[in-house]
Amino acid sequence: MKIFMDGTQKIHTAAMVTPYVDVHTTGSTAFSAEGICELLKNLNEAGLDLHLHTVGERASRTVLDGFEMAKKEMGDSLKVRVTCAHLEIEDDADLDRFAKLGVIANFTPHVHAGDTQESATWLGEERSKKQFRCKTVWDSGALVSWSSDNITFEDFTTWNPYLGMEIGMTRKATDKTRTYEWARCDTVFPPVDERMSIEEMLLGFTINGAKQLGIEDKKGSITAGKDADFLVFDKDLLTAEQEGFSYNKPTDVYFAGKKMN
Repeated sequence: MKIFMDGTQKIHTAAMVTPYVDVHTTGSTAFSAEGICELLKNLNEAGLDLHLHTVGERASRTVLDGFEMAKKEMGDSLKVRVTCAHLEIEDDADLDRFAKLGVIANFTPHVHAGDTQESATWLGEERSKKQFRCKTVWDSGALVSWSSDNITFEDFTTWNPYLGMEIGMTRKATDKTRTYEWARCDTVFPPVDERMSIEEMLLGFTINGAKQLGIEDKKGSITAGKDADFLVFDKDLLTAEQEGFSYNKPTDVYFAGKKMN
């Protein structure tokens, strides 16, 4: 089940702990913590997992609180995999809770670039420079995965996982980046130390994504007994230049061990 727990920053519907500096509101969530707890119990009975759009700091906190309630009540019988997606703003107090609770953190790395001038108008200078703290969450021991979050028909620019990998590593989009002209910005998006390594980007797009979907027994790594879905490249991605990484593409594609091109 997918739920839009809150909205977006720009239109002030992302649920915040601290009010927006321009309109002094905090947005809203679709569920309370108690509601999330009850939902998890129902999903557990139905054998379904839960994926939530959580942009604001209060949206993910409410999910974490609700999951904690359900876990205390149900213990190991709670089998629902819970994923919080986007996580544009996180309160410092919640950064290590994903690892502690076992909630999956899913980020959209192709948006981890630009400058903070616009978002500062609604978040304030300090908060605008503390967005997309994926490295901190990763280093806490949480399961972190990446995705593109794009549904634009016939435009696959931001569907490109190598764009996500590049910006995840650099937190900027230069003239070497395969992206829109308006999206380019040579300045590293703060915090600078939230940049990821290529190994972390690859893991987040492969085995961690498979674990998020509950298909890690068949997908996500090249291991005996799995489905033999893999790509072949003409260069070593582990040593490739970070700027321009978005132009990488496979030379060969295999599904179930069969070459498709």
